[in-house]
Amino acid sequence: MKRKWALWLACLLLLSGCAGGGGKSPDNTQQTEDSNMTEQNLTEIENGRTTSGFFYKNKLADGAADPFILEHDGVYYLICTGGSRFTVRTSTDLVTWREQSEPLITLADTGWAVKNGWAPEMYEYNGKFYLIFSAQGANNIHSIEIAVSDTPNGKFVPLRRGTPFFSPAFSVIDGSLFFDDDGRIYMYYSKDNSTNVVNGKRTSQTWGVELKPDFSGIIGEPVLISTPEQSWELKSGSVIWNEGPVVFKENGTYYLLYSANYYTTEHYSVGYATSDTPLRRFDKANNCRILSGNGETVTGPGHCNILRSPDGSEIFIVYHVHTVPPTTEHGRSLAIDRLIIREDGTLAVDGPSETRRPLPSGLNGFTHVTDFTYSGSGEKAEFASASDVGNLFDGLASASLKNIYSMDEGGTVEIKLNTPTALSNLLIYPSMSEKYLPGSFDVTINGSYIIRGIRFAGNPGNPATVTLSNLPEGTAVESLAITVHLAEGSEYAALAEIILISQSAK
Repeated sequence: MKRKWALWLACLLLLSGCAGGGGKSPDNTQQTEDSNMTEQNLTEIENGRTTSGFFYKNKLADGAADPFILEHDGVYYLICTGGSRFTVRTSTDLVTWREQSEPLITLADTGWAVKNGWAPEMYEYNGKFYLIFSAQGANNIHSIEIAVSDTPNGKFVPLRRGTPFFSPAFSVIDGSLFFDDDGRIYMYYSKDNSTNVVNGKRTSQTWGVELKPDFSGIIGEPVLISTPEQSWELKSGSVIWNEGPVVFKENGTYYLLYSANYYTTEHYSVGYATSDTPLRRFDKANNCRILSGNGETVTGPGHCNILRSPDGSEIFIVYHVHTVPPTTEHGRSLAIDRLIIREDGTLAVDGPSETRRPLPSGLNGFTHVTDFTYSGSGEKAEFASASDVGNLFDGLASASLKNIYSMDEGGTVEIKLNTPTALSNLLIYPSMSEKYLPGSFDVTINGSYIIRGIRFAGNPGNPATVTLSNLPEGTAVESLAITVHLAEGSEYAALAEIILISQSAK
């Protein structure tokens, strides 16, 4: 009996020794203690006050049909469809616009146009500014005019008064210029369905032609670029449209943006096509529509152009929107949103946006920081096929549930900046669905400071703004950890986008 008791005691001591030498229980205890110490070592700071200067919201200007924005010497010039005259509005921040009282040009100045001056665009070329637009002559045919000025807000003079620049025997509208990097100039336009019938249907089509470098005429014959053919482009019955063309070039690919369907309806939308050369039939991917209304608050987005950010890192699409239900009785409103070119060359638009968005990078001294690596933890398993942490950095804050990162309680997104940077703000976007709205989130900076209990407020998709002004002066951010806490009764939460912003010293 004594021997059995001794054996049992020896085994007990052996087991105790093993546990004390690095077994799982003491390790877990140590991890918990380390975690608590890390939490205790964090210095809690308050979220700073949000100030303007780095963000905007759409509906930037009313009465902005067919908008075009030119940037010159830090000033933005907005021109729109004007009827009998074209005026210009100016801004230094893309938010506040001031209209110039004197028109750039009137239809009477052309010596031939009498009404319906539409879709002006302005370009700087060889030290001068060129204005292109269409208008209707006394013969009820629309033609395209080009006028020139020494300044973007001065008086524009037609290249040859009394005769339109481009006037075939049918109506042409929506003239747009593209200056290729080899010095050649191209004009794209819509062959209007008022005089164009294809397969028994009145049809607007996009055509293109090369211009002489001195704007004295065209070179060669026009080429068909795009015609309405996909199901989303055929929603207006027996009259169909491809209009409002704009061409730009990126990474060796020519991109055509265009609008389809009748402009006063909810079906008016923007699509795109691509080519390896500026004058041929452009290729459309399946369902190439990239901008459409939501049927509830925004409808009829269309007639777009592009605008590059001051630092050249971003492309914006400039367009107009209608009210819901669609009507143009009270005019159309200006909207701008990010145009995203994915790694595979496909396009996407972060819009139509209705909540706060960061202004173009480089404007007002604010730049968008993109030189970092990221990772995520706590992903909700049910959404593994649709959820990806990379979705938080793809430029698309207007996210569906297929473009989010979903997390359990305590799920964290970690960001490590490759170059320590003095960040001024973070914009954190939730999913557009209120069902998956986080209760709150915390932001840990450099593993040393923490801002707790940040909440989302306002309309669905409205971002939370994190302002880092309460960090010690001169703090360069090396790392960020964004930790989500679930709302009461929720099983998981979803984020849509994270944007890092830095403000340069004034």
